[in-house]
Amino acid sequence: MSVMPWVALAVMALAAAAALGSESRSGPGPGQVLPDSYLLRVERALELCRADVPRLQPAAEAAAERLDRGGKLYLAGNRALVSELSGRAGGLMLTQALGDKVPGQGDVVIHFPQGQATLPKAVREAGALLIVLGEEGRGDYAFSGHALEAGISPTLAAAIPAWTFTGELIAALTRRGKMPVLYESIGLSGGVPRMNRYLDKGILWHEQHSVAPIAPGVLGGRYVEAIAAMLRRMEAEERGKLDTAGRWASEAKRAGKRLIMYSMGHLFPDEVGQTAMGKLFASAVWNSGSSYSKPPDDAYQRGDLVIHVGYQHPPTLMLERARAAGARAVYVDILQDRDYVQAPDVIWIDPMWPWADACVPIEGYDIPALAASGVVNGAIAWEIYRCALAGQGGQALAP
Repeated sequence: MSVMPWVALAVMALAAAAALGSESRSGPGPGQVLPDSYLLRVERALELCRADVPRLQPAAEAAAERLDRGGKLYLAGNRALVSELSGRAGGLMLTQALGDKVPGQGDVVIHFPQGQATLPKAVREAGALLIVLGEEGRGDYAFSGHALEAGISPTLAAAIPAWTFTGELIAALTRRGKMPVLYESIGLSGGVPRMNRYLDKGILWHEQHSVAPIAPGVLGGRYVEAIAAMLRRMEAEERGKLDTAGRWASEAKRAGKRLIMYSMGHLFPDEVGQTAMGKLFASAVWNSGSSYSKPPDDAYQRGDLVIHVGYQHPPTLMLERARAAGARAVYVDILQDRDYVQAPDVIWIDPMWPWADACVPIEGYDIPALAASGVVNGAIAWEIYRCALAGQGGQALAP
């Protein structure tokens, strides 16, 4: 693997930062300085999206009216974001990818245009309610992810209004007396049986439920508060580990060693492989919590760096291979591997989200709503990348 000069890498980072929010209308306001930390930048995007929650509510009401009448809820556009809202802990079983289908007039289409993902003319003219998330100015309703103002990836930014809108849609449906079925994490014992009980039988609404009408702004606001709290806690408690992970990446790059960022989930691995991160890290999928998913067979060498941005279970096999080869390893998962707690060449980063992933309780409902892992893990991956470019203390790297 050739060594990219650090000057060129730094220039690439600046260009990437400029492009991260190209869909948004404005950058930071006069006198405002963005924080260095990507965690705190994502927190800023969350707060900007919180201010949009009152504007989300008419869109949620319009969507709830159509769904209440039997309309379908489709997701279209950027495949990472379509996946982010599909089959997710705390997400709606109602959602389905639009694919090649043409919606009906009574349907709802949520479109993610990031990456120039355009809708076919037949879909645009079908008469379905069109809600655009991540960009303003198109659709019946459109909401920015505030990527430029916060200085973050447009795809990651769009995931924030996607989840806040989901919360407001759930609440709007409860005000119509309806409660849609939500997914539970398959990492919990009830996740797969829940899909067998509802999804496999086409049951997308609870015939009976105990959820009272939820006021506008409650679920969207609680989602922002929960994710922001996780990011602030990580900034306070995991800062040293993030800085070290970035330093290890810069050292491996300077030495011409291999850098790999494995990831899993819905927003991932596209958020690594299809962005500036993929210029520094080779990207691959590693599902550490799955016994039926074949792990990558990469061979490591001394000085390489392997990173796993995962879910609940640590990537034990990756750690074993890395240590045996003399490579360094960083992993982001809920659980720490007990065999590597004191290992000097292994870092565990706690993402701070709950085991259930979904993080917003709903009174009278059996599981929480709205997934945390996509937004939080995205912030972590980008922060490691930023630290690799900037070095410790936020200083620019030397050539």
